[in-house]
Amino acid sequence: MIQIRKTAIITGGSRGIGKEVAILLAKKGINVVICSRNHNEINRVVEEIKAMYQVSEVLGLKCDISISIEVNTLIKSTIERFGGIDILINNAGIVFVKKLIDTLEEEWDQTINTNLKGAFLCSKAVLPYMIHKKSGVIINVSSGAGKVGFENISAYCASKFGMMGLTKSLAWEVANYNMRVMTICPGEVDTKMQESTDQEYYKLNKDKWLEPREVADKITEMIFDEDYYKNGESIDIYK
Repeated sequence: MIQIRKTAIITGGSRGIGKEVAILLAKKGINVVICSRNHNEINRVVEEIKAMYQVSEVLGLKCDISISIEVNTLIKSTIERFGGIDILINNAGIVFVKKLIDTLEEEWDQTINTNLKGAFLCSKAVLPYMIHKKSGVIINVSSGAGKVGFENISAYCASKFGMMGLTKSLAWEVANYNMRVMTICPGEVDTKMQESTDQEYYKLNKDKWLEPREVADKITEMIFDEDYYKNGESIDIYK
C-alpha cells in the first residue's frame, strides 16, 4: 500500500521560526510549501532544504497573505502540486515599535493585516480541504505579547491577542472534524525581525532569547503528538 505524504504550508517560511519549521518537517518527509513576500529569500530556503535532504517535495511561493487573491493562488498551487493540505503554520508576522500616539494608521493596518488577517485568510482557504478529509492541524504563532500587553507595540499586541481569540473560536468550529487548531506563544526569539526592530536592544538581550529552532522543535512536537497537544490549546515557550 502506497503511503501518501502529508503536506504543510508555512507562512513567513523564508527565515526565522518559519524556516526552521520547514526544515524539520522536510526532514520528516512532509511535503513543504513555504511562502513569504520575498521571492529571493524563498528560493534560497528551498534550495537549502533540497540540498540537505535531497528531496524535490519543497515548493516556494511568493505570497502576500494579507491579500485574498494571493492566498487563494497559494492554496490552488499547493493542491495542484501535492493534492491536499494537512498542516498550516500561520507564522508570518511584523512589528512596529512605537507608542500608540505615534503609530501611523497604515502601520496599524499593515500589522493587523499581516499578523491577524493573514491567519484568517489562510485558515479559511485550507479549511474546506481539511474538513473534507476530517483531518488537519492549524498552528497559529502568537506571542507572549498575545497574553500580556507591552508598551510601544500596541498594534502587535492587538494582533497577537486577536490570534488567540481566532484560535479558540476556530477550534470549537472544527471540533467534530478530527482537526486541531492550536496556538504557540513564544517569548522573545532571536530573529532578523527582532534585530531590525531595535539593534541596540537586540545586542544587549539576544543571548537571553529563544533560538528559532527551539520554537520550531515545539511546533513540530505539537503537530505530531496529538495525544498530548489537544484542539484549542495554547502553549507557552520561554528560554
